[in-house]
Amino acid sequence: MKTRPFNQVRVTVNILILLCFVNPFILSGVEAAIKRGVAPIPVIDSKGNQVVLYKESHALIVGISEYSSGWPMLPGVQNDIEQVEFALKENGFRTVVLSNPSHDALKKAIENFINEHGQEVDNRLLFYFAGHGHTLKLSFGEDMGYFVPADAPHPQQDKHGFLSKGLNMELMQVYAKQIQSKHALFLFDSCFSGSFFSMTRSVPANISYKTSQPVRQFITSGSANELVPDKSIFREQFIAALRGEGDLDRDGYMTGSELGEFLQKNVINYSQGSQHPQYGKMRNPRLDKGDFVFPLKRTDDVGTTTDIVEEEKKNLNVEQERLEVEKNRLKEARRLAMQRKQIEKERKRLKQERMEIASLEPEERSTRTDRGQNCPEKMALVDGRVFIAEKDGGIPHEASVKTICIDMYEVTQRQFEFLMGENPSHFSGVSSRPVENVSWHQAKEYCQRLGKRLPTEWEWENAARSKKNTAYFWGNEFNPDFAWFIGNSSARTNPVGQKNPNPIGLHDMIGNVWEWTDSGEDNIKYLRGGSWNTYASGMRISDRRRSDPSFTSSTYGFRCVQ
Repeated sequence: MKTRPFNQVRVTVNILILLCFVNPFILSGVEAAIKRGVAPIPVIDSKGNQVVLYKESHALIVGISEYSSGWPMLPGVQNDIEQVEFALKENGFRTVVLSNPSHDALKKAIENFINEHGQEVDNRLLFYFAGHGHTLKLSFGEDMGYFVPADAPHPQQDKHGFLSKGLNMELMQVYAKQIQSKHALFLFDSCFSGSFFSMTRSVPANISYKTSQPVRQFITSGSANELVPDKSIFREQFIAALRGEGDLDRDGYMTGSELGEFLQKNVINYSQGSQHPQYGKMRNPRLDKGDFVFPLKRTDDVGTTTDIVEEEKKNLNVEQERLEVEKNRLKEARRLAMQRKQIEKERKRLKQERMEIASLEPEERSTRTDRGQNCPEKMALVDGRVFIAEKDGGIPHEASVKTICIDMYEVTQRQFEFLMGENPSHFSGVSSRPVENVSWHQAKEYCQRLGKRLPTEWEWENAARSKKNTAYFWGNEFNPDFAWFIGNSSARTNPVGQKNPNPIGLHDMIGNVWEWTDSGEDNIKYLRGGSWNTYASGMRISDRRRSDPSFTSSTYGFRCVQ
């Protein structure tokens, strides 16, 4: 069971369901075919006999990060499904990704997927779900596990609504039996409980004729009542297994039993004993005979002369690219040295100005700061004032802030890389997009190097409002002309400054990326403004997000003040 109080660190539930099918095949030209996505995949036993055939490989990947009433948001889900999709493509799957589906949309997607690809005996199918899971105690004493669509309310708020929208694990058994294929492997990155997980233990075996017999196998990332972290250890180890580490007997293939044993050992180890994966076969005399197989790239194969030549060409090209990168780094290093000199000069000037201001009488100092300050280029002046802000739950709070200068734009990838020497962004390739995947510590260091700092959340809110007292700085109704959000972002960040600014010239104060502030405690910092992956209802000026200061996300960025 996966439970946690709402205000604690968010928890990600990743439910991975893999449906794979088998038939005899002859080994020839396999590696190139796998890379094309839809291709036959042979399996050969240790004696050289053909055992199984996967005709085509298809995957439906579902990720839910944005929920309605009562469920915490799951910022790690987007990254998880992207990485799983890439790893599965490497293993020969053709993928379709579905983001934030409702109950009806999720059921329809699963049923269409089974109808389209699950009626072919020789196909390999995969269903992956990442989102919240929940376990309820039934009236007759048993537990029932559910995975949660985007529109399902939390049972503590609306139990009847949850029962009508949540998808229980018994339904997955029904779907599994509708598939006309021999093999089915179900992986849940979640800690469900219930009779659904009554399983017979399987033992890894060599590839043989028995492998092709019918089977339904299950693997969970933990036992009941354990918590699954947002940064999924289970997902990391599953991908490692797919890339060869799960091949325990080193025969070039990974069975479902080998995968279960590998995940159980490694997840327990890397979670320091907080997660205990369970694995086995369904207790059904017709569905417990075989073992699912992943064909992996053999590490002991001897390549042909052509293979060796092509590999050497590839190595030379890589080396040439590295030399070019090094040249560019040296050139950038020289530019960076000059930039740092300029920054240091500007820092000294600002320090001297602050000392001059500090020496003035209070009345004179206030006049000079509030009315005569000139902000640097691409920064806007925000007058200090006392205003009514909102704490958690909409509680009014009187906030007092001083006059500041604030960046007109979110810090871009080009700016961050130039100063810090790296670009951690997930959506890289367009330097004018905001830098993301940065921690609070990285954002703070960047601002400090420029003689600036991160804003407090009340300074940020004062700047965003521009003396307005509405839900958004333009009014009380959401307007996509001012913000990148889940409805218009194309599931990514966009270059800064493309949307209409607020009255004092600040762009992207709402949307594109959540912005780190300097408010919070040592282990929790606040972000403001919403992101490309946020619904309109969660992007009011007063909305905030809590996060560990060391956490990174493709939805987290920042801007500086001075």
